[in-house]
Amino acid sequence: MEEIIRFIILNNLEEVGKLDSLDGLCFYFANNIKADLELMEVPVSIYNINEGEGYNHYYLIADYEYLIDVTYGQFMERENEVPIMFADFPGNILGSSSRGKVILDDLLNFGYHKLEDGDLDIYLASFKLKEKRI
Repeated sequence: MEEIIRFIILNNLEEVGKLDSLDGLCFYFANNIKADLELMEVPVSIYNINEGEGYNHYYLIADYEYLIDVTYGQFMERENEVPIMFADFPGNILGSSSRGKVILDDLLNFGYHKLEDGDLDIYLASFKLKEKRI
């Protein structure tokens, strides 16, 4: 299964060629990768981290155990930038624990991560939004 997922991800990334950034392309990639996986009869679901807060980011769960997010790199800290909606850069939060670091490395290097107990919660917790001021 992992070989199929890796092939589909690489094929989709190659189709768009060399881009400077994948920022804002999560919906595009999630839909295309989902369609390709479905053609290979791999069970896959698309999810949005949006908790009604006006921010959308799409990711996939394939074969009930693979987290796919090829655009997570857009959430890494960048020089002279501050997170606008998030309490911190999601990449900093994800990389702050040993398990989160494994997830982060897999997402950045491969675009997917094979989930173990609690990994999805760790991933989702990286998208901690700023507290709203009243």
